[in-house]
Amino acid sequence: FVSIMQGCNMKCSYCIVPKTRGAERARPMEAIVEEIEGLAAKGTREVTLLGQIVNQYGIREFPFINQKSPFVQLLEKVHAIEGIERIRFTSPHPVGFKNDLIECYGRLPKLCEYLHFPMQSGSNAILKAMRRPYTIEKFRSIIDKMRTVRPDMYISTDVIVGFPGETEEDFELTRKHFEEIGFDMAYLFKYSVRPDTTAAPLGDPVSKEQKEARNQVLLDILSKRSLERNETLVGTAEEVLFEGPAKKGENMFLGRTRGNRVVLVKASPRLVGQFAKVRFDRATASTLFGELVLEGVESELETALS
Repeated sequence: FVSIMQGCNMKCSYCIVPKTRGAERARPMEAIVEEIEGLAAKGTREVTLLGQIVNQYGIREFPFINQKSPFVQLLEKVHAIEGIERIRFTSPHPVGFKNDLIECYGRLPKLCEYLHFPMQSGSNAILKAMRRPYTIEKFRSIIDKMRTVRPDMYISTDVIVGFPGETEEDFELTRKHFEEIGFDMAYLFKYSVRPDTTAAPLGDPVSKEQKEARNQVLLDILSKRSLERNETLVGTAEEVLFEGPAKKGENMFLGRTRGNRVVLVKASPRLVGQFAKVRFDRATASTLFGELVLEGVESELETALS
């Protein structure tokens, strides 16, 4: 994980970050590239670029070049670093998520087909109350463009249920869009008051029971969607980057696909930090299970049998 900026210029009514971390400040592009080059030299193969609103990187400090934002320019520079094989970033904002960034998913092979894209609500009235300066229609249009460029895209999101003033009609819009978009993963939050935010004076009028019920509706949708997509991968094989031992299971190790799906495999500690192909034989909503594909051994067997 490499931080590329600090602070935030957005004024989301539920968020304290702008007050605690100040205005957006971008690190020099050269310093970021140099840091990642150093990581690659030490064996790092995957890097995640971090920012409160990462796609706003450098828009006040650096010029647009050939209609490319500073963030897109940075992605191109990181993509050119030898040894780096996967690139991710988090978290972007619908504001400023332009075509130059969307097009990166079609022309930068190291950029993983995974995007964390916070929706927060499917109701335009609630988005306005949250001071999120976009509509759900705009949000969905960006996702549609993304899936046109990368049909195999995996998309996760953030949603807050029970924001002050959220009616059953507002939540029904959130449920509708959440289900229609088909998120692969989501961080679901039940609203709670944060002191010193602009939403704090609104209180917390939505009951705990209502929040729990709404949260569960979205969890059920998410679990069904995630299981269905994971099950489509059973019988296929993908390259997995192994992160370390699993919390449970003897000799079980955890890795992730390019689409950020969690994979558990019986393997050797020597695989940590390495890529290996895994054939999936079982799936749950949250995890893929499988076996290592020993391509060299398979080739020898094929030769012996031919």
